This record gives sequence, structure tokens and C-alpha cells, in this order.
Amino acid sequence: MIDAANKIKLAVCLSNGTIVKGSLNIRKYNRLADYLNSPEADPFLTIYDAVMPGSTDKIVIVNRRHVVWATPEA
Repeated sequence: MIDAANKIKLAVCLSNGTIVKGSLNIRKYNRLADYLNSPEADPFLTIYDAVMPGSTDKIVIVNRRHVVWATPEA
């Protein structure tokens, strides 16, 4: 189960131009940037409640090396 205190909504643009929106557990970090830049963090982002063009999957796993930009959403 995801700890609600560390769950944020975000949008991520991948290197192929695909934009994925959903929720991400940033664990012990307070900001998305801290999580994404941490050398300790997993090399894959598990995005829950995902919305992605051409997919009906609710969970999308993204290799962080393919992230062009990411932004928190309200």
C-alpha cells in the first residue's frame, strides 16, 4: 500500500514524447526533484493510477533514464 503522505500526482515526459500522468510514491523525500535526483532511488519509476495514450494499464513502470522532464500536478 502507498503511504498517502509520500504520494504525489505528476506528469512525466519520456524521451519518445509520450506523456504519462499518475501518482508516484516519493518515499522519504519531500520533493519530486529530490527523489528523481537521488542516487539511492530505484532506476525505475512505478507510476500508479497511470494515464498514458494508447494504454489502459493502471500501473506504468518507467526507466528514469528515459525521463525528459517531470512536474508535480495539483
